Amino acid sequence: MTCPSIVRIAKPEDHVEIWRLFLHGFRENALFTLAPEKVDWFINRAINPQSIPEWDNGVRGAIGVIGPVGDLEALVFVVLGEYWYTRDKHIEEFIVFVAPESRKSRHVDALHEWMGQQVEETNLPLITGIISRTRTEAKCRLYRRRFEKVGEFFFLGPKGTMPFVTAMSS
Repeated sequence: MTCPSIVRIAKPEDHVEIWRLFLHGFRENALFTLAPEKVDWFINRAINPQSIPEWDNGVRGAIGVIGPVGDLEALVFVVLGEYWYTRDKHIEEFIVFVAPESRKSRHVDALHEWMGQQVEETNLPLITGIISRTRTEAKCRLYRRRFEKVGEFFFLGPKGTMPFVTAMSS
């Protein structure tokens, strides 16, 4: 059963469920191999910001989730980013994911609204987009309705190769 589409900030107790949803999204969309220790490093910094030393200039982020502890239905992960050519900060979206059994809900709308709230609260622009191997065009149409289009993504691998997960799941 789908819960109300209310986004809350993830807690340390959500760690296992964040991983479950992330891995589901990874299986649907990833182009490269998984580095679990790296993913865990990012997740832990977002759900345990108080453990980041004051001197640490590494990435800072937040994970918004929908659902109770132990039964998450959706997540969004954003971090503070900066492009190589500027010192201007922006909010960078890492993942927006709704579990397949909850996709007829308003969850994706709520996650997008939450990202918009982060823009308003921080006064920083948001960079979000679609890198996906499933339902790509439908996702792109949704994003074109909600966000200003500023580019597109393309993929080219070495001759004879396919994106990792596609080749792995064939």
